[in-house]
Amino acid sequence: MDKIVDYLKQLDLSDVEARLYLTLLQTGPTSVRDLAATIDIKRTTTYFYIDQLVEKSLLMKLVKGSKKLVAANEPENLKPLVDAKLASAKAVQQGFPTILKILTTTLPKGNNSTDAEIKYYKGKAGVKKIYEDALLSNEVRSYVNVTEIDEVFPENFKLFENAFKRNPHIKMYEIAEDSPQSKKLTAIADKWSTYQYKILPKNMRITAQDILIYDGKISIINLKDNVHGVILRNNDLSNNLKMLFDFIWKTLL
Repeated sequence: MDKIVDYLKQLDLSDVEARLYLTLLQTGPTSVRDLAATIDIKRTTTYFYIDQLVEKSLLMKLVKGSKKLVAANEPENLKPLVDAKLASAKAVQQGFPTILKILTTTLPKGNNSTDAEIKYYKGKAGVKKIYEDALLSNEVRSYVNVTEIDEVFPENFKLFENAFKRNPHIKMYEIAEDSPQSKKLTAIADKWSTYQYKILPKNMRITAQDILIYDGKISIINLKDNVHGVILRNNDLSNNLKMLFDFIWKTLL
């Protein structure tokens, strides 16, 4: 039921409207008093949401004898809402190039965020931008927890595959935890000669899912709970971590 409520909310129904509509689909025609009691809201508030749903053609009001009832229309009546949502999304998509051009040409250059020392990214789409940024460089060093990435961000391997296709000269060195999932790295190393990896001892764990060092930047990615990541740009720190990485690399078999 929660999945259906979430879908209806994407059609711009509120949480209460979605629950009210689903309740009436299950119960059939019902009095406002009984409906309010079922979904546990005030009767006066229920009238407001009923009117909203009537306007959306999802509910109808009935009179049976002396009783005033409300009932749900067939689920097919949701289709106009879906069509309207698609039309709205298409209009947003079509208008984006014009808006982007206006914003790009009118905003002061001083507002450009590329000068930021630290950038924060949230969600899988944001984390994908971090990987895309790293894979534009010619040399990347990484500490990676393959097990966690394989579970939460399996498309990560496809991103790396595409990066090697675009730039076969990119050099990548990864240090990974000892796990069954880390065997996937062998396939990458066999296919791309510029990719190398080494495995940590069994008693060593990488808590961050991915730490990338490249082009004077350090990116730290965490895929647990709230997926997020940061890019820190600092040449001195990046060079120090790069030197430490190379030292650890030489000590591993």
